Amino acid sequence: MEIPGISTLSTILKRPTDPRNDALIQRRELAAELQENCQKLAILLKGAFRKHTKKVDSEALEKKIMNLMNDFQHVDSTFLEDTSPILQYLAIDMRFKDVAQSCADFYKSALKLQQLLNKNIPDSTALEALCKEEDGLYNLTSAWQTELEAMMSRVNQDYMKVMALKFSW
Repeated sequence: MEIPGISTLSTILKRPTDPRNDALIQRRELAAELQENCQKLAILLKGAFRKHTKKVDSEALEKKIMNLMNDFQHVDSTFLEDTSPILQYLAIDMRFKDVAQSCADFYKSALKLQQLLNKNIPDSTALEALCKEEDGLYNLTSAWQTELEAMMSRVNQDYMKVMALKFSW
């Protein structure tokens, strides 16, 4: 499966939402899109930090991380729920508030990674040194990966709740 970069995955949050007559169906569709988007983002981020054991892999890992950091530069505050039309539209309906919040929290976790990377890897030389250390990059991101998994689990649980909604109040 081809996975676009973080900046591409964040575009869903910027998309305007025109309310339809079938609001419940529309919100379910939007929740499904967001849940799928969060899954793609989780796959992308986990893939960037897989433990590479061969020396040959260190160059590929460095390139992958540099691309990730460059892609993060194109992400703006639409990861926050108060500026995203889709998250706002979902949150208006109390039945969808939890899924909107859990998706927003998931995206915030991605921004935490951006801050973690920028703080610890200011340039390609620092990244190269970190990749050469035994488990250096893995140790740097292991706590964040645990948080990412917990956030994704919450997104999935809240998504399943909205998919179980009946078509009436």
